[in-house]
Amino acid sequence: MSIIEQMRKSGFESLTDDDLLKLLTVEGETQQELFAWARDVRRENNCDDVLLRGVIEISNVCNKNCDYCAMRSSNKDLDRYSMTAEEILGIARLIKESGIQIVFLQGGQNPRNDTLLEQVIPVIRNEMKMGVLLCLGERSQEVYEKFVKLGAVSYILKFETSESELYKEITGSSLENRLKALTWAQSAGLQVGTGNIVGLAKQTLKSLVNDIRLGISIRPDFISSSPFIPNAHTPMEHQVHGNVNMTLNTLAILRIALKTAAIPSVSALESLVNDGQRMGLDAGANVLTVNFTPKDTQSLYKIYSERRFVVSLDHALKTIDKAGLRVRKTA
Repeated sequence: MSIIEQMRKSGFESLTDDDLLKLLTVEGETQQELFAWARDVRRENNCDDVLLRGVIEISNVCNKNCDYCAMRSSNKDLDRYSMTAEEILGIARLIKESGIQIVFLQGGQNPRNDTLLEQVIPVIRNEMKMGVLLCLGERSQEVYEKFVKLGAVSYILKFETSESELYKEITGSSLENRLKALTWAQSAGLQVGTGNIVGLAKQTLKSLVNDIRLGISIRPDFISSSPFIPNAHTPMEHQVHGNVNMTLNTLAILRIALKTAAIPSVSALESLVNDGQRMGLDAGANVLTVNFTPKDTQSLYKIYSERRFVVSLDHALKTIDKAGLRVRKTA
């Protein structure tokens, strides 16, 4: 009996941290057994259909100064932009016309966006009849409650790493406050998403096991794992990229543990490996994000590196087909 067969028989709940360490590093045939386990869990929980969401990167202005992100506040070489309400609503209509039912508004942590959101969320939700997903950094519980009243359905706030000292070192802020903000979003009635980065400097395998444990404990509605990609104009620009296999293994473990969670196959996988997002789907993911940000603006949204892969609707549909899956019909 293989190691994966033994773990499947005993059940995920009985797995120790040492077991998770083994799963994080499996390769070859054993890795494929892990992915098959994750796909079985996904199918058994009726989560095989892939959810598409259309992202609009509304602003690259950010008041945080994270070492891995070129949108960091101290980067004076970046031209800053913020979209208008009219621009956002025009793009949202294109998303609706494409057949995608979720508008994903993403931007830097900048409270000045809140006035803009008051204008666009009700229109997208009530007039266009589309779901609204936000990823705009840490806010107070009162602001999250306001987002719900406006019509937002869900919110993404990745914890990036479970190691408090490492988090503070690379972001200049508190992991405790980050997690508190996630709790506030849940308390306000938002579905929440979170996740980690694989391959940060000073990160250990034990750190990644702790990331998995933390992600499971949050009981998120969505969760992701992304490989680190070095970004120009940041203190981490010369660091090597994260391990793709370990990222895929993390996705598979999260699928097995959380069963019905929505798990994205992120564009960073495609940036590092040809067919990377299909690999993510094969490892148990079931979400793809299609980028609708205008091309002249995409290049300024520097949360990603210069080598970013911009996901088109055509690419997403071909990837889903390659994985032998179908598009989810309802949001």
